[in-house]
Amino acid sequence: MGAFASYAPMALSALQTGQQISSNRAAQKSRAAETEANRQADIVQINASETERARERAEELRIRQARLRARQGAAGLQSGGTGSASAVLAGLEKHALSETQAETDAAARRRAEVNRQASWRETSLLRSSQDDTVARLNAWFARRDGW
Repeated sequence: MGAFASYAPMALSALQTGQQISSNRAAQKSRAAETEANRQADIVQINASETERARERAEELRIRQARLRARQGAAGLQSGGTGSASAVLAGLEKHALSETQAETDAAARRRAEVNRQASWRETSLLRSSQDDTVARLNAWFARRDGW
């Protein structure tokens, strides 16, 4: 009975330490899943706003082109020329394409930033979980060895 009495506290301590480590890992996985869900939500929001802005730009371009064609058509009937209308329309399309490219690049930078921050958070969570596990094991061995 004496041997059991000396091992029982150590076994209980090992069990408690194991449970604490397991609990910490589960919490870390939960935080990592939350971080991933937040990252996905941010990416979806960026994509949605980019799609909405592209739709607005296309509609705005269509309206501007229709107005320009109507004005040029009325002026062309009076003067007989349509050359400048096609140049202006081409300029509008080129400007719209450059705006689209600039906004696409900005959205890509925002996505990259969201991904970078999520990666950093996940790495930080992993490191803190590993540090906590090592600290708990070291503390357990120190208690066991009577340090």
